Amino acid sequence: MSRIDTKSTEEWIQFFEAEVPNHVTENRWEHIKRVANFANQLAEVHGFPDPKRAYLAGLIHDTTKQKHWQVHETLFSEFSLNVDGIPRQAYHAYSVPLFLQREFGFYDKEIHSAIQNHTLGSESPSLLDQIVYAADFLGSDYCQKQTELPNWIQKTKENLYFGIFMKAFQTISFLMEKKEVIHPNTFFTYNHALQSLKETK
Repeated sequence: MSRIDTKSTEEWIQFFEAEVPNHVTENRWEHIKRVANFANQLAEVHGFPDPKRAYLAGLIHDTTKQKHWQVHETLFSEFSLNVDGIPRQAYHAYSVPLFLQREFGFYDKEIHSAIQNHTLGSESPSLLDQIVYAADFLGSDYCQKQTELPNWIQKTKENLYFGIFMKAFQTISFLMEKKEVIHPNTFFTYNHALQSLKETK
């Protein structure tokens, strides 16, 4: 395993802006750039102390998204990570931090948490977890096709729970339509965001 490197946030951003496109398709890279920019914007308006770190989290959140499932399972085995109960479509959220640590010596507990929780949600999310989760929705291909997107962006800037709710809602709706298993964290995220929105009205 590589040693843990100590580049600055700016240095890691420059590094991954050049590296991540080597691991994803052009369409996925466009999504990643949108998510990174939304994460930066949401961090600025919602009081995250270092928006560039939010940008970095968005920049690397999908690095292993298009890797073969065996790549994920090899990483889980190597790092002794138990992913029982994690749907295969969410494997990348758990493998990205391991891949970045093994291949590039990048380890950042807060950023790795945000990456791990950007797909299924979390029962105890940090502010950065919530920012990346909402940014992933706003930067999605789904959102790019919706005429309501400018309104959704504005509402998420006004209340972060709006973007969190919208992503959880859209995820649950999609999975129910496909008759796929829905992870408990996603239901929790939906319920918590909806309750928080009602409380702030």
